[in-house]
Amino acid sequence: MKEMLRMEELEGEDCLRLRGLWEEVFWEDSRAFTDYYFEQKATRNHAFAWKVDQEYISMLYLSPYPMMLRSQGGFVCREIYYIVGVATKKEHRHRGYMDRLLKEALAYVRAKGQPFAFLMPADPRIYMPYQFSYIYDRRIYRVKEEKAEKRSLGIHPLEEEEFHDLVKCASSFLEKNYDVFIRRDRAYYGGMEKELSVQNGGIGLIGDAGAYFFYTEEEGKGEILEAVLPEGDKEGPVYDSGETEPAIMARITDVRTMLSLLYAEEEEISLSLFIRDPLLQENEGVWKCQVTFDKTYINKEEKGILEEGAGRLEYECQADIGQLAAWVFGYKKEEECFRFPDGADREEVLRKLRGIRRLSRVFINEIV
Repeated sequence: MKEMLRMEELEGEDCLRLRGLWEEVFWEDSRAFTDYYFEQKATRNHAFAWKVDQEYISMLYLSPYPMMLRSQGGFVCREIYYIVGVATKKEHRHRGYMDRLLKEALAYVRAKGQPFAFLMPADPRIYMPYQFSYIYDRRIYRVKEEKAEKRSLGIHPLEEEEFHDLVKCASSFLEKNYDVFIRRDRAYYGGMEKELSVQNGGIGLIGDAGAYFFYTEEEGKGEILEAVLPEGDKEGPVYDSGETEPAIMARITDVRTMLSLLYAEEEEISLSLFIRDPLLQENEGVWKCQVTFDKTYINKEEKGILEEGAGRLEYECQADIGQLAAWVFGYKKEEECFRFPDGADREEVLRKLRGIRRLSRVFINEIV
């Protein structure tokens, strides 16, 4: 009898059906961590999965996070999906299942009106063909040798007042120093404390300066996942190594919504961009942008202008959708991301691009 293969779209508690596949593919996760994930997070997700008869063989989760995005005069909060749990059973790999799941997921995110999706790649080469680009390098913090044991770090279950102080200090720090970060509130840190505890870690508070760090420990080895430390701090139990590593990739799903978040620094700017997007055709085209001090107003040229023989394209610079993300989030410079048609005043266009305030200071350290 021929096996029946079908794709399913799961929401909420239906996402719990994928636990068996998760346990098989992510076998290195502890039982405590898997319990935490499926009790605390999975039911808030949206998922796409392939199923053969009654067995799930491939999956992808979309996990929503409230993302703070800087705008002129403050921040806007948008629900943004984090792509996690991307996995296929070993015996079913290299058959195109994940290709279809990723394309379905990106189309779903676009339909929801979200400007981008993000992920932490196990291997960036998997996602580059789908025009994901790095947007954030994580700073590497280390535990001082004399504080190598968890009990020496001063980690303990936080009291309600400590949560209150942590939210206040962290939010103030992030709003001052970053353009993109996940909203920090009591619920966020309560969930994070549970997540870290099942990894033999916790939240460490340093003095009363609003400094903190996220600590995990596996097989006797401690790791700092995130830290906010006072400038020049040398007394605390952890320190900034001065090193960084690529951590988060993003994929723009709605060019109009993404560009509308940008604004002018010193003067209003008129700019026309030709964006290529092989997966989400709605993004491809010439975008006429009027960048003001509040936001960017955008009009897209009619599709016909892109069709062969329909006439000459009129634009000042061109980028693929992945290059656009690297520029929007400040990961690469203008000259690395854009190409210029014959006859364009390259230096003038670069001057315009440099006059646009982007979301260039990113702070995202999520694992799941």
